[in-house]
Amino acid sequence: MAVAVVWAGFGETVTNVRGSQRPNSNLVDIYYDLNAVDGWSYTVEVAIEGRTYEVTATTFSGDVGKGIAPGKNRRIVWEAGADWRGKKGDVKAVVTATIEARKGKPKKVRLWAGGPYWADRNIGADNPWDYGLYFWWGDTMGHRPSGTTFSFSFGSSNTPTYGKSVATLQSEGWITSNGVLAPAHDAAHVKWGGGWRMPTYQELEGLNSNCDWTRTTMNGVNGYIVRGRGDYASNSIFLPCAGRGDGTSLNGSGSYGDYWSSVPRSDDYNAYGSGFNSGGHGTYTIGGRLYGRSVRPVQGFTN
Repeated sequence: MAVAVVWAGFGETVTNVRGSQRPNSNLVDIYYDLNAVDGWSYTVEVAIEGRTYEVTATTFSGDVGKGIAPGKNRRIVWEAGADWRGKKGDVKAVVTATIEARKGKPKKVRLWAGGPYWADRNIGADNPWDYGLYFWWGDTMGHRPSGTTFSFSFGSSNTPTYGKSVATLQSEGWITSNGVLAPAHDAAHVKWGGGWRMPTYQELEGLNSNCDWTRTTMNGVNGYIVRGRGDYASNSIFLPCAGRGDGTSLNGSGSYGDYWSSVPRSDDYNAYGSGFNSGGHGTYTIGGRLYGRSVRPVQGFTN
């Protein structure tokens, strides 16, 4: 029996895959390296196909199924005799790995040298693909929709930072002398603590210019995989297309994403952020401070 092994999956990578049948035995050893974020677990599945036959293989053991941690030389043992039943032909084992839902503390990922650590999820999200909470600029409570409707109304009358100049924002304590949201008005700092904060304009610009963006889906949710380059090419985060809160409506979920920075623009109404849709991504004025947008925290500081 000749054995070839290929991998098909999403997001994280499986490399160095190989397989062989043991001498005078029906046991087939399949090895692979799972390159992924430490601290997360993955579901690994295998399908067996042959030159002539396709079988539903069930007799697997080893590093397969749920709860597989990243690492090298992961091994799956296939009892081929129980499934292949003496059929002839080359065998191909298709190995797939998918991330498992896991609640808990957010993970931090560095995407370029000298950059901050990025959280692997939005504030209010249990998993990287969840939308999480929506904030007006300077809000630290956050609001979660029921379906596509909020009980809170994102509008000028409910947004005390809207219509205020940068000088007024500073005199009232909304922003620091450095021109970023004060800790008491920084959603990431208030919600998560532990050194987490909202990113600056410069850091969001670095996310756009120092990383490779690939539009894709995770667990059926549209968004972008944002991956580092060079020494950081194995590090990535997923930004879901969470849309935005406008009045009491959630608009654009699944189509685009808007993420706040901690920096207001020098007018009375807007702030900077990062936005993306099917046409691309960038860092710019993403519009009025009154809209409900996502927050992706960072930790540490840009060198």
